[in-house]
Amino acid sequence: MSSMQSHRRSIPAPERFQDLRGAEALVVSVLRLWAEPLREPERRHPHWQDGMTEAGLSNDAAVAFDTLMRIVLAATVRPLDLHRPPCPGLGTDETLLLDMLRLAQQGQHGEAGLLMNDLLPLAGVRMAMAPLCVLATALSRAGLQLPDPAEDARTPKRAAAGCMERTRERPLPTADRGATLLH
Repeated sequence: MSSMQSHRRSIPAPERFQDLRGAEALVVSVLRLWAEPLREPERRHPHWQDGMTEAGLSNDAAVAFDTLMRIVLAATVRPLDLHRPPCPGLGTDETLLLDMLRLAQQGQHGEAGLLMNDLLPLAGVRMAMAPLCVLATALSRAGLQLPDPAEDARTPKRAAAGCMERTRERPLPTADRGATLLH
């Protein structure tokens, strides 16, 4: 694992799916639908790309998303914390993806790469940054801007939630290199 330190936001991430806004809900829904065939390959599943198409995203966005997730799955240093589609909670890696995309949309690619270091060794981060940036740009072009949690902290509801910041511990690497999905 790389020696880069993990960089986390000082504002807590949403903890429930229902707290997500449009672009955030789209990304998490697509992520969950993308992962479902890995859990139950013998079942039929909805096409995860359909939500992206409905949101006005190009095929390039779907290819970038799929490429990003395949790199993450192949190179991750730990099991992924992704929840099933009906789950009301959010997995830590779902919020991590939202943070990385938000930073990439804001042009903070180095910060996004540092967050990605929680999932991937440095070589994987280098490979995954291009599709992450393509996806972030496609979301922006479609008018799907991920909200900045620092802006939300200025509202009284979010400011109060800041006092109850949850901590995230960094899991240790496992032998399966991430092929196991949690939840």
